[in-house]
Amino acid sequence: MRQCANPTGMAEPPEPMPHRFLDRALLGLEWGSLAALLLITLVQPAAGRTGLPTWALILLFAAYLLIVELLRHLVWRLHPFTYKYVLGLPVSGLVYFLGAEPGGPLFVLFFLTLVCATATSTLRGGLLYTAGFAVLTVIIDPTFPRWSPTEGDVRDLGVRLILLCVFGVGTAVLRRRLALEQETANLARGESERLGEIDRLRDLFISSVSHDLRTPLTATRAGLGLLRTSASGRLRPDERDLLDNARRNTDRLGTLIDDLLAYNQLEAGTLRLDREPLDLRAIVTEAMSSVHPLIQEKGQLLEVDLPGPLPGEGDPRRLEQVIVNVLANAHLHTPEGTRISISGRVSGGDVSLSVGDNGPGIPQGELEAVFRRFHHLGSAWGGSGLGLAIARGVVELHGGRIWAESRPGAGATFHIFLPSAKNGGTKV
Repeated sequence: MRQCANPTGMAEPPEPMPHRFLDRALLGLEWGSLAALLLITLVQPAAGRTGLPTWALILLFAAYLLIVELLRHLVWRLHPFTYKYVLGLPVSGLVYFLGAEPGGPLFVLFFLTLVCATATSTLRGGLLYTAGFAVLTVIIDPTFPRWSPTEGDVRDLGVRLILLCVFGVGTAVLRRRLALEQETANLARGESERLGEIDRLRDLFISSVSHDLRTPLTATRAGLGLLRTSASGRLRPDERDLLDNARRNTDRLGTLIDDLLAYNQLEAGTLRLDREPLDLRAIVTEAMSSVHPLIQEKGQLLEVDLPGPLPGEGDPRRLEQVIVNVLANAHLHTPEGTRISISGRVSGGDVSLSVGDNGPGIPQGELEAVFRRFHHLGSAWGGSGLGLAIARGVVELHGGRIWAESRPGAGATFHIFLPSAKNGGTKV
């Protein structure tokens, strides 16, 4: 990376990447054009006003460019393009003036300086450069011995002025547009970084708070259990109901904390499965014991159809979380008196579960959206909004699938498919 010395002897900061690219691109354009013009004037030589051949004037202009580039690299405050092209306007005009004919090879140098100047300046600066080059053209062209105020020469002068204006203004506008696009890209990148930092802080906050809540929650749950065991015979029925309600709400809070932690790990890609052989029917039974008090409290009916064992392999704790979340979703989004059912089958070693209800159902356009985080159906709010998103993430980590089917007014059914280890289950 290039650094330029300054009068204090301190190293200057490296120039931005776009500036370096533009510097190199314009240098290539300048020296490539000079080489082509030199070749043309050597093949077809012509003498200028002072008797110097055109190719010698091109070499003089090349020497000027070389000196300017050396100064720009040695003196940092001369490094910006402004100094180069402010000086380039009179120098290129002088070289063109010393030429042999209007619009000849030396006009290309004049034209090239304009394009480079407008490519490196602001829109206003580009317009001023263009106006300056146009004025010089109008002044210089009529001084050439071969120029006459005839219709043809005036027309050629007009064409050259139009070319100068079109390329000068067009390059300045393009430069401004690129600058605006770069500003927009920088703003978008800054916003993206800001949102990424917010997400990172949010995940850190959720993880920290969830872990911090576990200790008092565990203590509260143990205390309530001990109180229920030791004082049950001395409590009135309404006191026992109040204690049971406290335990249920403690369990709900525990489920919410588990969901927050699980989703945070899924988002970070750090959720790991502790796989072992299992019977999914036992996991369903355990999950139902967590949700059944909520279902009873709402006057709903839970039907179970598990005729036989459901052998498989997976993480028992995570699969229980999946079933709890799907059952809780059915409980939460259906009215009192709803019938909720859960059934399971084994086919070819693969296990499938279905959780259905006879509630209002899910609109067809939302069957996939319900698995997105914080998605709620219509105005139905409740829960963390993470349950089904976590269920899908955990099921997919097991190599399975979860999807919803529904007919409006005829209930909804959530299907969970878990492949056996030999049929595609992967160990994580």
